[in-house]
Amino acid sequence: MTNTIKPGLQAPQPQVQLRSQNTAAGSASAASGTVASRPSDDSVKITDSAKALDAASRGDGIDTKRVEDIRARVADGTYKPDAQAIASKFLAMEGQMGGVKA
Repeated sequence: MTNTIKPGLQAPQPQVQLRSQNTAAGSASAASGTVASRPSDDSVKITDSAKALDAASRGDGIDTKRVEDIRARVADGTYKPDAQAIASKFLAMEGQMGGVKA
């Protein structure tokens, strides 16, 4: 089957019928003004990682005074990060993710 697409014209979209509706129930409920629905078996489980990301995005647990102090020291050129401490933290994080143990 070949469809020709012309600029500016959209192809007609097919009608969509929800699985929870059938033609008999749909016409009866349309006439009465109510929509029949069935209970949903869907569920959502939020992982601990997702909860941690949500908390981080909201700023929970962030020491804003310390952040501002570091920002000021970076701007002044007086901030000197401790490379050994940073490396140790990376190794510890790697160990938590299932990699090399620190």
